[in-house]
Amino acid sequence: MRRTLLAVALLIPLSAFAETRVYVSGGKSFTTWHGQADLQAVHFEVGRALSPRTTVAAVVSPMTLWQPRSWFGDQFGDGNETVRALAATLLVRRSFRVQAPVQWYVEGATGPMVAEKRVPASTSRFNFITEVGAGMVFNANGRLPIMAGYRFMHISNGGYSPRNPGLNVSAAVIGVQLRSATMRRR
Repeated sequence: MRRTLLAVALLIPLSAFAETRVYVSGGKSFTTWHGQADLQAVHFEVGRALSPRTTVAAVVSPMTLWQPRSWFGDQFGDGNETVRALAATLLVRRSFRVQAPVQWYVEGATGPMVAEKRVPASTSRFNFITEVGAGMVFNANGRLPIMAGYRFMHISNGGYSPRNPGLNVSAAVIGVQLRSATMRRR
């Protein structure tokens, strides 16, 4: 019951926003002595333009991570594991060349992430994810703008767990922006 009320409480203010984006990202963490992780995510973004160049958005991202099961990589031969996670971030995006058919953007986002198992292994199920990225939007003023870019993600528990190695992930991003008719007239 509490989860349903929370979802409704979040959806009511979000329904007033006009910009919606759906995109996917996939990448790998940098290889360390802990091993290397793969991350795939679907991002559902609902935002509002503060100005023609600046957008603020709430993003919900279901993720799948593949990581070494042991904190010590494959040293003990205990195999690997797939972990599902959910992140909720607040994103700020700044666009350039807003009247052109191809726009550039830079963005930053941060928020909590909860996983079904510890990420990285032997650390914590609750983490924070911080993201910075850049990319381009093609057909920016058309009916279905397509975005493509790069995103750097840092996943860490912020030091509240005894172990805090974190993951640094480089990811490619591709998706579409769905907008209302009023947004296209801007």
